[in-house]
Amino acid sequence: MPYILGVDAGSSKTHALLLNRRGQVLGFGRGGPGNHQTSGREAAFREIEKAVRDAMQQAGVIAQPVDLGCFCLAGADLPKDFAMLQAGMEGLHVADKVIIKNDTFAALRAGISRSWGVAVICGTGFNAAARAPDGREYVLPSLGFISGDWGGGWALSQEMIRLVMRAWDGRGEPTRLTHLVLDALQQPSEETLIENLYFEKINPRQLIKLVPLIFQAALTGDKPASDLIQRMGVEVAVTAKALIHRFDMQDLDVEVVLAGGVFKGEGPMLIDTVRKEIHKEVPQAQIRRLNYEPVVGAAVLGMEAEAVVVDKQVWQQIYDSLPNFLKRNYTNLMIEEDKEEATE
Repeated sequence: MPYILGVDAGSSKTHALLLNRRGQVLGFGRGGPGNHQTSGREAAFREIEKAVRDAMQQAGVIAQPVDLGCFCLAGADLPKDFAMLQAGMEGLHVADKVIIKNDTFAALRAGISRSWGVAVICGTGFNAAARAPDGREYVLPSLGFISGDWGGGWALSQEMIRLVMRAWDGRGEPTRLTHLVLDALQQPSEETLIENLYFEKINPRQLIKLVPLIFQAALTGDKPASDLIQRMGVEVAVTAKALIHRFDMQDLDVEVVLAGGVFKGEGPMLIDTVRKEIHKEVPQAQIRRLNYEPVVGAAVLGMEAEAVVVDKQVWQQIYDSLPNFLKRNYTNLMIEEDKEEATE
């Protein structure tokens, strides 16, 4: 029985999924951060291999490589990245054929009901990709400010610190974020926080964990926090609309998938802002969140690369055999909200 491997590797974790051509999930594996840009090449490859080997062992496929591996990897941005990652994944000797794609495409395929659409990722970083109905693809370079990016958990955590400090010195409005941030970082004052950040006594990973506090503050009516969430929502919408226009999809019912931890924040403000801004120019757009973890999209891309028709029966097989922790329950809700807005 031929086997297909899907891998989704990002800055926080790596997932691997092994399926047969009917869509039956046979094995799942998990590893740590798999982004070579943030973890280093050797460490990232080690975590990817761990996840893959675990999935293969669970499936009982350990004696020989699988037919195809679709590796959707964070850090697959520039041609040099692709060349290095292609060689690296082939060097693991886990698949006879290796396909490298940016990890954004895994989220895109996991969230759309057909083969084309747009995905915006707002996790630790920020990225977006699109596939046109005719198969053309585009993904942002996603290299931070040097490629024009703003957003994601790291950028938001920095903005939170900035808001706290400007409130402290009088350049900004008072904000509930001050209390929340100081408590979360166990800092007695703004002065101490500045000093410990300057001398790098606070682990940057602690700052990323601050992001949910923005949503908590906004739910209490905090204006600086609300403004920051809305700014993030506008940036997501601007990015999605740019990709929609790139492939002339503005008159279609294009699906826009929102993926990444930032979209899990409490309250409707972020997604409501995204929907409102996109619908100003693309009224038929369907705003979606994921039904599945992105690794499912990586596996489906691998199946399609092997000329497997991923129809309703295949999706049902995937759903029935997929571990529950890889399933989500957002998409139907988002579709219903879109329908309600269309009838108002």
